[in-house]
Amino acid sequence: MKERKRLAIITNIPAPYRVDFFHYLQQHEKEYEIHIIYASENEDNRSWEIDREKMKNSHFLDSWTLKLPRRYDIKYIHISRGVGTLLKRLQPDVVVGSEYNPTILQAVRYCSRRGIPYVSWTDGTLHSERNISGLQKRLRRYVISHAAAYIGSSTKSREAQIAYGADPKRCFISFLTADLDKYRVESKDRQPDRILCVGSLIERKGIDLLLRALTDMEAPFTLALAGSGGEEENLRRMAEERKLQERVEFLGYLQLDELRSQYEKSGIFVLPTREDCFALVILEAMCAGLPVICSKYADGSGDLVEDGVNGYIVDPYDTENFHSRLRELLQNPEKAAQMGQASLGMLEKFRFEQVSRGFMEAVETAQRKR
Repeated sequence: MKERKRLAIITNIPAPYRVDFFHYLQQHEKEYEIHIIYASENEDNRSWEIDREKMKNSHFLDSWTLKLPRRYDIKYIHISRGVGTLLKRLQPDVVVGSEYNPTILQAVRYCSRRGIPYVSWTDGTLHSERNISGLQKRLRRYVISHAAAYIGSSTKSREAQIAYGADPKRCFISFLTADLDKYRVESKDRQPDRILCVGSLIERKGIDLLLRALTDMEAPFTLALAGSGGEEENLRRMAEERKLQERVEFLGYLQLDELRSQYEKSGIFVLPTREDCFALVILEAMCAGLPVICSKYADGSGDLVEDGVNGYIVDPYDTENFHSRLRELLQNPEKAAQMGQASLGMLEKFRFEQVSRGFMEAVETAQRKR
């Protein structure tokens, strides 16, 4: 029997959508024994429920977490140790590493010294990284220069890798995705005037921009906010000042089953974010057959939303246009329903079977370059 090759994948924490994807790879990529290395167990702003039974060949590094305040949120940096020792024990034939953090820098150095092909994987975009320092840019170029292949989680992520020096011929797209069947819902009791927004109640998510756009709305509506965060009191105050308090529901953080029920009964999904690398919630809403009104600052929007077909891409700072698009779907539920059906028809390229192809093409390309 032919001995399987070993693939090590390094990432930060076990997010449920990543755990599902890694489990899929382990189940279907029979040529590889796949190990997942996590820099940390969790972050204190996450309340995810993880299916531990899917975490085969998972390893956790010793680490401590540095929290750096940013304009819109907090950046978590995991300072890990022992990644070289673990890689030495695992003896991988190829390593895939996510982003450009201290754990990854150690892994790149280890792979470079031992001639192990390294694949650089990122969700980041030039927009999401527009304010990084000169040192951070140099570190990205260092990782890119030592990689044998590249994986971008979106078209914009691939563009960022190329801008940092990656060879376009060795750059592949493996869309950030989730187990679509988990979010697939069919509902006969949708409320066409119910608008759903899912995300942390922090400045970056742009909920204040959405409240501005909904002020003096000519059509009836209810806005359901699924999420928690430090801006909740400010948003409640803003809703009251704009006489929207009777129309806005603060649902708090919801686990999957609770979230599915919200997707089932809502008629429109909206994401007003000021900044997101991909915005996986758009894909979740598409699985529920919802039309999507999405900020252009969600850098995955171009891969997820076809403007005018399954929704609209808007500038959330353009309050008049944002208001107009919301009003259009509220006043035309038939059009909203047609767009929701279009969302369902666009899902196939985001299934694990399709997404894994770009991922594994990068792995194979890296090994051929060895």
